[in-house]
Amino acid sequence: MKNTQHRFTKRWLTACALSASAFLACTAAQALQISSVSPQGEVAQIRQVVIKFDEAAVNFGDPRAPAPASVSCSDAQSSKGNGRWTSEREWVFELSEDLPAGVRCAVAVNSGFQSASGRRITGANSYAFNSGGPFVKRIEPSPGQRIDEEQMFVLQLSGAASAPSLASNVWCGVEGLGERVPIKLIEGNIRAELLKNLGLTKAAASDPQRIVVLQCNRRLSADARVVLLYGAGVATPAVNGVSVANTVTKSFNYRVREPFSASFSCERENAQAACLPIMPINLRFSSPITRKMAQGIALKSGSITLKPTLEEGEADDAIQNVVFKAPLPEEAELRIELPSGFVDASGRTLR
Repeated sequence: MKNTQHRFTKRWLTACALSASAFLACTAAQALQISSVSPQGEVAQIRQVVIKFDEAAVNFGDPRAPAPASVSCSDAQSSKGNGRWTSEREWVFELSEDLPAGVRCAVAVNSGFQSASGRRITGANSYAFNSGGPFVKRIEPSPGQRIDEEQMFVLQLSGAASAPSLASNVWCGVEGLGERVPIKLIEGNIRAELLKNLGLTKAAASDPQRIVVLQCNRRLSADARVVLLYGAGVATPAVNGVSVANTVTKSFNYRVREPFSASFSCERENAQAACLPIMPINLRFSSPITRKMAQGIALKSGSITLKPTLEEGEADDAIQNVVFKAPLPEEAELRIELPSGFVDASGRTLR
């Protein structure tokens, strides 16, 4: 009798277990699963949130289809945007503008959401992401360009950056020097004038710490390779004692322009022959000079003085090529004389 009762109890427990497994399997089969949420964690540039499901969640094209989640950020202004179903399995929340640096956001799943077939979402209730520290969105001059010996750089950042973190984590590397060259931040009238020339006055006024003007803290050598390093550690200004730092080092490569030099050329019958008097003489500079400087240049032979022919233009025009038109004196020794204090438009003397 006891053995019979034991076998009955065992069969009943087994049946119950099978029934529970079937119930769980049935419940899982009826659940709606989120297959992916993007972004998550730290992402440098964020404009949209994308949620994908493992099966159809809505009847695509249904304007009444509810949102499966809500997006909220530490900066309420940054949370503004619109959500929409782009397919029966994908929902996208488009932010009104790129998320600025130092913002943390959460994606809260709508627990009451049901698919068109009546299935509810199971799994995680929320997801999180942040925009990280401020990074460089644009820089002037563009990398690869020839730069001035005292070049100023204008950085447009993804968010506000504190001055101390910039001074500590941004530096210049100069060919031939075995040490970092610190940077100095440019403020005041010089900054204002430069931003005006670049059309950035309005942007700088609305968020001044998002636009940085800086310079290597030493005069750069002519024709040297230079790299501006924007290092990990540049951080947002502290809010309630908390700031968010950039975690990636970015380098921008340049080369300093060549020394200020002049080259002379004329037409000849061969390389050893004298200049043809029926052809012009050209004087070319490696960098522009002012019109006033160009007007002071003279071609002389004895008592003869010839002035260069310059195209019509403004008094402050930059000129790089000076021409002495033919005819020129025959069988004569000629010399080109430059005015006293001759410099290029940047104030550099000839090499």
